[in-house]
Amino acid sequence: MSKMPTSVYRYIFQRSKWQQVVVITLTIALLPLAPVPLELQRRLLDDAVANKDLDLLFKLGLFYLAAMLLSAALKFAMRAQRELISANIVRKLRRSVFLAIYTNAPKEREDLTNEVNEGAVVSMMGSEVEKLGGFAGSAISGPLFELGTLTVVLGYMFWVEPLVASIALALYSPQLVIVPIFQARMNRLAQTKALKMRELGNMIVDTPEDDLLRSEPPQKFNDLVEKILTLRTKFILTKNVMKTINNLLIALGPFGVISYGGYLVIQGDIEVGVILAFVSGLERLGSPLRELVGSYSQITDARMRYATLLEGFPEKYDDGLNA
Repeated sequence: MSKMPTSVYRYIFQRSKWQQVVVITLTIALLPLAPVPLELQRRLLDDAVANKDLDLLFKLGLFYLAAMLLSAALKFAMRAQRELISANIVRKLRRSVFLAIYTNAPKEREDLTNEVNEGAVVSMMGSEVEKLGGFAGSAISGPLFELGTLTVVLGYMFWVEPLVASIALALYSPQLVIVPIFQARMNRLAQTKALKMRELGNMIVDTPEDDLLRSEPPQKFNDLVEKILTLRTKFILTKNVMKTINNLLIALGPFGVISYGGYLVIQGDIEVGVILAFVSGLERLGSPLRELVGSYSQITDARMRYATLLEGFPEKYDDGLNA
């Protein structure tokens, strides 16, 4: 009998080690392709179009198409592998819950049916495990891909025009402070809501059916439903305030680049193709930046959910390592 890992990442890696290696390899293979379209766009304008070179335009266009097809194929394989990992982890987690609560129940627990909290078990087997398992596929490859894309694209932008890249980076940096503050509050609300959902399930399971049929909802039911609504409302408002601020900061990036970059073009210091590449680069930065914010949210949420799940185990043991 093996002890359940206290870390959600250790649990995921132990149960999907080789699948994680495959998805990480696909992720690393994708990263060098991130700045390729930006450089090709710049060269298409500044070299082929500006010099009216049809042969170069055709060659660069073929390279662009090949890069897009290769990127699409690798992304398909990466996403499919992530989904397969998640589905497998959900199955293993459900087995782990069953083993910990029923199969490996201590012999001294004579009246097991009264001791096992069926409402909590249903909640754990259902939405709690589903959401936690859904995180497993991208637990490692997600942040790696997003951080890698940000690093590679920013590196390219600094290589082409450091000052314009610095402006874009300065406009995006405040998110590094804002996100953790909002996310900490969202995690507290989510954990409290999960516990209240369990309490609601327990109340339904523990109340005799005759007391519920053709009767008004009990006061405890009403109180719990109202409390869950309050928690969910606070969570929704907090999440949307954070998203609004993040989207505003992301929208400021192109404004700064076009404004200052346009000034440099007018002064004759850079070419128009550089501005096009930078605007496209900012679009490529915006997506992984939003995903990275989402990944941070998912990581902290998954840690909370896994800790809450372990609290529901009578014994912190699991025979499901090779399930």
